[in-house]
Amino acid sequence: MKMDAYAEVFLWNRNLDGLIRVLQRLEPLSIRPKQEMKAYEIWLEEIRAGLNADFAEAMVTRERADQWRLKRQRTGWENRESEGTKG
Repeated sequence: MKMDAYAEVFLWNRNLDGLIRVLQRLEPLSIRPKQEMKAYEIWLEEIRAGLNADFAEAMVTRERADQWRLKRQRTGWENRESEGTKG
């Protein structure tokens, strides 16, 4: 499940890179003013940064929850093992 999330964010970033490159290649065609094309590029980068930050925050929360859950499992297992070796 984690790999799916990371893979989707990777694809999001890769595809956004491609879209930005398309905007940059369209710039010499003067379809829109250069400043406007640059504004679109910056806007896309802003959206990317926001989504990546939200993703990173969500993953930190999930990873910390996993860390504590796994630590409890490990210490529980270690306690059962040490009690078994005493008897």
